[in-house]
Amino acid sequence: MEMTEAKLNEALERHADGRGVVPTDIVERLRREGPWDGRRWDVLQVVGDDGARLAYLAGGLSAAEVATCVELWSTSALTVDQIRAVVGAGGYDPDPFGVIAAEGLLAQVLAGDGGRPGHIGDELAGAWISDQLAASSDEEVRSWAVANAR
Repeated sequence: MEMTEAKLNEALERHADGRGVVPTDIVERLRREGPWDGRRWDVLQVVGDDGARLAYLAGGLSAAEVATCVELWSTSALTVDQIRAVVGAGGYDPDPFGVIAAEGLLAQVLAGDGGRPGHIGDELAGAWISDQLAASSDEEVRSWAVANAR
């Protein structure tokens, strides 16, 4: 069954507690209710595979926060594998990464040694890019990526 925006919202609200907070194992709970398919489900599995990661990416665990997070990533131009790479590197805003991926430089700007996520300064590369480039123009992001690809 395809996970539409409405079905995602309904499922999150159904599992939320009295304060509207979804459990950290929401993906496992929904998996047991499935089978689900579609991009939203694929994205939810990536962003929600770990409760702490989900809270970080969504800015909390309210049903509304989680739904907004899933929609943000689902409507991005990134593939599910690219989303996995970005969030694995600490990225929390898809905007600059779509530009970087379109340039074919996503792996290079996220890469570290030995296949681990890279760092920029003391910060994970994805987090640094989200912090510094989310509000930048596409051209600014493109220029930074070209200059900093490894």
